[in-house]
Amino acid sequence: MSITKDFIKIIKKVSETINLPPIQEIFVPPALNTKRDSKKSNFGAIRLEDGTIGLVFLNLTPKIRELASQLNVDQFIGVNPAELANEFGSSDNLKKMLGLGAINSISQHIFKRSEFPLNFTTDSLGLLNLKAQDRVGMVGFFPPLVKKIETIGIPLIVIEKKTYLIKKTEKWEVTLEPSRLRECNKVLCTSTAVLNDSIDEILRYCSKAEKISIIGPTAGFIPDPLFTRGVDIVGSTFINNTSLFMELIRQKKRWGSATRKYCIQKRNYPGIDLLLNQISRKE
Repeated sequence: MSITKDFIKIIKKVSETINLPPIQEIFVPPALNTKRDSKKSNFGAIRLEDGTIGLVFLNLTPKIRELASQLNVDQFIGVNPAELANEFGSSDNLKKMLGLGAINSISQHIFKRSEFPLNFTTDSLGLLNLKAQDRVGMVGFFPPLVKKIETIGIPLIVIEKKTYLIKKTEKWEVTLEPSRLRECNKVLCTSTAVLNDSIDEILRYCSKAEKISIIGPTAGFIPDPLFTRGVDIVGSTFINNTSLFMELIRQKKRWGSATRKYCIQKRNYPGIDLLLNQISRKE
């Protein structure tokens, strides 16, 4: 079963087990102004009535971002987020992005309502605990993380889909070939691989890795489908000040003052069934 189907199956179980707050608001940024917009303006947000927020990445391609800016978000107000979450299985990329955002909002609601203790951390490398003898694989070229690993002095192989990013330096290289991940004992992957359906293929090349970490603002989902596939850590963004966050994202400003980074480790995670049971016992 694909990871997409696994997520949809979990959301179906959630919606049949507990009552979910409806969607209160969806924010989608306006069309890109490449000279002025920051990377943060590539994200949208789905806010539920209880204040929990699921983040949406809207710049997979310029065309999708343009379509997103024209979206009538009022059609989703008052809708059960589980309905929108089903769109994660859509062949329409914009609907798929919104579907993952809805899954994230539901997941954040579950974490909060079940009082699951998130492990807050500022480790941008997803608790990989890098050492001198490691060889790191990175899925997606992210200059700040590349620079950080380069500073540590550890060999790095970056997997990309964009030909123009191919490059080789003394300490790291960018390649189009995911099979190179077989050479790495630790792998860092962004949540975009879940969104673009490449995660199952990527993980096939990571079977010998000691530790695999999936990170990113849109990795705010229930981690069960990834943990069953061998991922060790899922790291994302917790929004601890909803009002401030919505103000900052509208103004295309950094979210730091309204958020905290967290990681969920497989070894400390009880599973979705236990979280739902904890919620049910409180009702």
